Amino acid sequence: MGDYYKYAIGEIFLVVFGILIALSINNWNEERKNILIEKNIIKNIVEDLKLDSIHITKSLNEVRSQLKVVDEIISMSLSKGVIKDYNSIGLLRFSSDFRPITQKNHSFFISNMKNEEVREKIQNYFLEEDKVLDMFIEYVDIIHNKVRPFLSETGMHNLGSLYDENSTVNLNSDVLISQLSNIKFQQLLYERRLKSDSFENLLSNLKIENEKLVNYLNFK
Repeated sequence: MGDYYKYAIGEIFLVVFGILIALSINNWNEERKNILIEKNIIKNIVEDLKLDSIHITKSLNEVRSQLKVVDEIISMSLSKGVIKDYNSIGLLRFSSDFRPITQKNHSFFISNMKNEEVREKIQNYFLEEDKVLDMFIEYVDIIHNKVRPFLSETGMHNLGSLYDENSTVNLNSDVLISQLSNIKFQQLLYERRLKSDSFENLLSNLKIENEKLVNYLNFK
């Protein structure tokens, strides 16, 4: 009976040991699959970040062109400068855009990432992106809800430009000049300048952070 019990215990040990090995192999395979899946998704995140970078650059160029026009108009209202190109004054009523896709496409996966360091890096980038989005809302509000209505109320929109294929001036320069001493217009220019400048600064910083994150993820 002693030999039988020893044999039985040995069999049980072998079975348990075999099960443990099988579970370990299965866990290793699952972990390996998860790592590969995570690496593939990181590649997709990098591609989306690159697309966002292109969009950020486009927005930056647009905002900087707008700031140049606003600065010229403000300088003229203060009798410290002139408007160099009246063909561009229409930029006063235009706003740039900001629609990043990386956070929208990958936020769920990133919140469940196993790699804590990578997850933290990406989430910190998204926090910077959220700051830009908050300022973007203020920037758009001042243009769409304050500047444009004022331009309409004062008759500054150039109706004829809608039907002139060769015209790039959608604001009436004579009306604009006549409003330069208007306190309300000056205050709107002030707000337009501040919001545009803040939006431009945050965009510039985000572009730098975008490049840093792409470089970091390319080595993961």
